[in-house]
Amino acid sequence: MFEDVVKGLLRECEGKPFLMSLYVDCDRAQRSAKEILIDLKNLQKKASEEVKYVCGDANCKQCNETVASLFNELSDELSHGGFSEAKGVSCFADLHGDYRRFIGLPILVVNKIKFLDHPFLAPLVETLSPHKLALAAVVEARRATFFRVYASSVDKLMTLEEDVPPKVKSAGWYGLEETRIKRHVEDHVEKHLKNVGATMRALYDEDNYSIILVGGNTNYALVVADLLKEIITGIPVEVLENLGITDQPKAVVDAVADHALQTFVVESSNLIDGLITEHEKGGLAVAGLRGVIHASNLHAIHKLIVDSHKEIAGKRCSSCGALGLDEDLCPLCHGRMEDVEDVIDLLIYKTLCDDGDVRVIGGESPLREYEGVGATLRFLI
Repeated sequence: MFEDVVKGLLRECEGKPFLMSLYVDCDRAQRSAKEILIDLKNLQKKASEEVKYVCGDANCKQCNETVASLFNELSDELSHGGFSEAKGVSCFADLHGDYRRFIGLPILVVNKIKFLDHPFLAPLVETLSPHKLALAAVVEARRATFFRVYASSVDKLMTLEEDVPPKVKSAGWYGLEETRIKRHVEDHVEKHLKNVGATMRALYDEDNYSIILVGGNTNYALVVADLLKEIITGIPVEVLENLGITDQPKAVVDAVADHALQTFVVESSNLIDGLITEHEKGGLAVAGLRGVIHASNLHAIHKLIVDSHKEIAGKRCSSCGALGLDEDLCPLCHGRMEDVEDVIDLLIYKTLCDDGDVRVIGGESPLREYEGVGATLRFLI
């Protein structure tokens, strides 16, 4: 799903050299609506001042109208409760066209605006890297509720209800008769849980889910998870113990996001350990900024790993687009190298354009000994 969002954005922005990328902190739990709108006004003022340098025309009517329209739309959306579960919003707009895209983010971001010839992707990749498209279920004895969850977005798909008689002890019922009633209840629960499993199997077929999570009553969740593991292979099926009985979207999003972050930490640690080991033995991996830039220029990167995004100045060839750090002439075509303010963002952009994968850890890792960046390779270089 992460690849679908980011690579889909790249396809949409292809051939649009006048792009505005905007990131807004809209965490309503930490900041008031008034504070968020004030920040938007300040960002709009900054955008209006800087857009002339991108377009080359300080009085370009279309650019100025696009900036004003986008900020008005975003301000109106946030004022009326839009992006309700999001803690940040990213926006991408073509200054010379009608294209615009809004993406809700699951963690807060630093307010930032960029005018570039490509979408500014680094903060988007960092916030979305841990998240997978999840099919989640909250299971009870009588009902189950199903959700589609990705990052800060959640859709309630459906609710399944069963007529299960309660386990009650009434006057006049004794001995074997009481046992018969309890068995009748257990039979209904078993049938209900099988129906939950079958329903999740059908929902799984309708979308490109990467993980299935089952919460609610832990005992029932364990039964459903075991049933699903028998009929669904190829993706993880796990019990989400911190997702209790609830139908509140925010509770579901928070529980799924916590699970995603915990899993991401473990996966990233294993990935980096393997990358460094492969690099040190001279295999299909490189670590360090110069090595990764060289691999990018050769289109050799399979997966780019950045421990945390920070802007590092570098160079880009004005002719072929090759990257560098301090070269005056392009290492590939010997063209003139131009200054760029963020070579890490360009590495991310080029890797995705080459159909490679990118992961931004969002914190310090063993890669810090290698300038915080490494990559696995498609072929030896």
